[in-house]
Amino acid sequence: MWKYEHALPSDFSVGLMWKYEHALPSDFAVGLMWKYEHALPSDFSVGLMWKYEHALPSDFSVGKIMKLTAFLVVLGILYGISESALVLPCDFYVQCNCTRNNRLLITNCSNLELAELPKFPSNVNVLDLSYNLFGILIAKNFEHLHHLIQLNLSNNNMFLLHQDAFYGLTKLQRLHLNDNELSYNLKTFPRLVFKPLKSLTHLNIANNIGANKFPGEVISYLTNLKDLVIDARITEPNETAFGKGFLPLTHLQKLTIRYCNMHFSNYTFQNLLYLKSINLFHCTIQSYEYGTLCGRHLKFLNLNRIQEHENYINAIMDDIKNTTVDVLIMHRFFRHQFNSLGYILEALNKTAIQKLYINGNGIFYTGNFITLPKSLLHLDLSKNELCDLEFVMPNLIFLNLNENRLGSSLQWHRYSHSNITRLKVIYLSNNGIDRLIVSIFHGHPQLEVINLSRNTLADITFDLAQLQNLKMLDLSSNRISSLSPMSINGINEIFKKSDLKINLSKNVLQCSCETYQFLKWMAENSNHFMPSNDYKCRFSNGSILEIQEFKHTFLQIARECESHAVLIICISIAIFAMLTVTIMGLVYRYRWRIRYLYYMTKSKYKQNKPVDNCYQHKYDAFISYADSELDFVLKDCIENFEQHGHKTLCIHQRDFIPGEEIANNITNAIHESRKTICIITRSFLDSYYCMFEYNMARMESIYSRNGQNILFLVFYEQIRPKELPLIMLEVVQQHSYIEYPHDEQGNVVFWAKLLEAIS
Repeated sequence: MWKYEHALPSDFSVGLMWKYEHALPSDFAVGLMWKYEHALPSDFSVGLMWKYEHALPSDFSVGKIMKLTAFLVVLGILYGISESALVLPCDFYVQCNCTRNNRLLITNCSNLELAELPKFPSNVNVLDLSYNLFGILIAKNFEHLHHLIQLNLSNNNMFLLHQDAFYGLTKLQRLHLNDNELSYNLKTFPRLVFKPLKSLTHLNIANNIGANKFPGEVISYLTNLKDLVIDARITEPNETAFGKGFLPLTHLQKLTIRYCNMHFSNYTFQNLLYLKSINLFHCTIQSYEYGTLCGRHLKFLNLNRIQEHENYINAIMDDIKNTTVDVLIMHRFFRHQFNSLGYILEALNKTAIQKLYINGNGIFYTGNFITLPKSLLHLDLSKNELCDLEFVMPNLIFLNLNENRLGSSLQWHRYSHSNITRLKVIYLSNNGIDRLIVSIFHGHPQLEVINLSRNTLADITFDLAQLQNLKMLDLSSNRISSLSPMSINGINEIFKKSDLKINLSKNVLQCSCETYQFLKWMAENSNHFMPSNDYKCRFSNGSILEIQEFKHTFLQIARECESHAVLIICISIAIFAMLTVTIMGLVYRYRWRIRYLYYMTKSKYKQNKPVDNCYQHKYDAFISYADSELDFVLKDCIENFEQHGHKTLCIHQRDFIPGEEIANNITNAIHESRKTICIITRSFLDSYYCMFEYNMARMESIYSRNGQNILFLVFYEQIRPKELPLIMLEVVQQHSYIEYPHDEQGNVVFWAKLLEAIS
C-alpha cells in the first residue's frame, strides 16, 4: 500500500489507526485483506510494512503482522479512494454490494447464503462470494467474466470442483479456496481445473481436509504463481508434499504452510527451486534432516508456533546459518532448555540477517554482553523473561524489549554496550520500570521513538539532552502526576529542533495549583501531546475525573490558579513595598550615621588607628568652606590662627593627601582635628562636599567624642533661619555660633573668640 501512500491526508499517520481499531469486527482476520488486495502493487509483500514499524503499538507482536497489514490496506484504500469510489446498485442481485472506483468494479456477495451463482455482469473485476453455500462449483459459471482479477470462494463448505469450474478466467490473479471441505485429490481437484488460470499469481487452498499432499499434476499449470498458501500432512519420512508437478512453478517465491505435520528432509523443497519466503504456522515436525534449508536463496523464514522440534533445534539453527535469510521470525519457537539468548545469536552471528523476531519464547538468560550481527537492523525480544541484558549493537535501528522483566536492571545499567549506535526505535513497555539510569539513552543520537508505556514511572529520570531527533515519547499507563521543571526544560529543548509527540494518556495527572506550571506548559504545547480520551485529573479534593478536552480543562484550572496567584502576588508586593519603604526610611534617617561609620571603619582598618578619647589630634581645627571663601581662609584664617595664634589648621587645598578618595580625606581630617570650623555661606549650603563635611563632623561629635560638640559655625554671610537646612538649624538653636563682623574693630574680637573656642 505504500505505493499509494501519497493519497493519504497530510495528517495521516500509522498511529492514527489505533484510534479506530475498535471499529474492526471481532472476527477481523487476514482473509479480510484479500478483499482489497487488488489495490496493492504487484510487488507488495509483508516486508514493506516494516518501513513504518516504529509507529506500531507497544503490544505489537509478530502474530499480528498480517492482521495489521490488512488493517493498513483497508484504511489506506478507504482514505485513498473515498473521493473517487462510487456505490452502485447491483441490478443482477440487489442484496450484493457494488462499488466502482476509477479502475475497478468491486462486487461483494459474501454471507448471503447463496447456493447458486447470480448472473454477474461481464465487467466485474473483484468478486467476493465467501461465506455462502456453494457445495459444488459447476462448470463455466464464470466463463463470461473475462475481466475478473480476484475471486474469493472461501468458507463455502465446498467439497467438489468441476474440471471447467474456472473456464474463461484467463485474467484472474488471485483465487481463495481456503476454509472449505476440499480434499487434496484428483476427484476434488480435477487435473485440468487450474489450466485456464494463466495469470494466477496467488492461490490459497489452506484449511481444507486435504490428504497427504496436493496433486502436482493439478498445480503444474499455474506457471505464473508467486504465492501459495497450502496445508501439508506428510506422515511418511521419505515422502514430500511438493512433488515434481511443482517444478514448472518457476515464479513461485512465497510458500505458506498452515497446520502442517511433516518430516523435513533434503527432498522437502527440492522441487521448489525459486522460493524466497517460507512461512510455517502451527507445524508439527516429525523429523528434521541437516541441510533441509541449505543452499537456498531464502530471504524470509517464519517459524511460528512450531511443535515437537526440541530434538531438531540444533539442526534447524545450523541450517539457518547457511542460508541468505534477511528476515527470521521465531515466535514461540524456543522453550525449556533453549532459553539462552546468547546461544541463538551466536548461531546467527555470521549470517546476513537483518530482522530477527524471537518474541514469546520465555527466554530469561543472556549470558555475558552480546555482540549482535553487524547486518542486524531490527531485533524483537518482546514477551520473554529477560531480567538483564547488554548488547553491542553496531548497526541496530529497531529494538523491541516489551514485556520482559528489565525494571531492576535498567535502574543501574544500560542495555547498550556501544558508545555510539544507529538506534532509532526502542520499546521498553511493561517491564516494571519505576526509574531509569540517567545515561540509559546515551549514545543514541538518532533515536526517534521511545516507548515506556505500562510501567511505574513517576517522572523522567533519564537525560534528554542528546535526544534532539526524538519524535515520539510514549509514557502512557504509568504513575506520572506531573513532570519536574528539569524534565520540562529538557523536553523544551527538543521541541526547538523536533516535532516531538508525547503520550501521557492513562496517567492520573495532579490538577492543582501546585502543578500549575506543568499544566500551563501542557496547555501551551498541546500540539505536542497525543490526542486521547484517556487523560485523567486528580483534583485537590481527591476526586478523579476523565478529561475529554485536556487543553480546555487545563486552561480552566490555570485561570483558577491565576486568580489565587494574583492575590498572592498582590499581597507579596504590598509586603515587599512596606518593607522597602520602611528600610529606605530608616536608611534615609540614619544616612549620615551609616556613611560616617562606613568611612571611619574603612579608615580604621586601613590605617590601623584606634578611635578613642585619648587620641592626640594632629590639627587644632579643620576648616570647612566653599571655594568662594578660599581667599578668606588662606589669608585671614592662616594669618590669625597659625601666625598669631600658633594653632595648626587642616585646609584641604594644602593638607589633603593626593590620590586619596575625597570622602576619606574629609573623614580623616575631621577625625584628626580637635574642632571643625564651618564657614557658612550660601555657596556652602549648596555644596555637596561642604554639607558632607558638616554632617561628618556632626556624626564625629555624636559617635566618637562622647557627645562633645566639635562643630563651630561661622556665618560669613547674613542668612535667614528659613534658608538653613533642618539639620543645621537644630545645631544653631542648641549651640553657640558667631557671625563674621566685616569691620576692623569687630574683627579683633571675632578672632579672639575663635582662638578661645579651639583652645
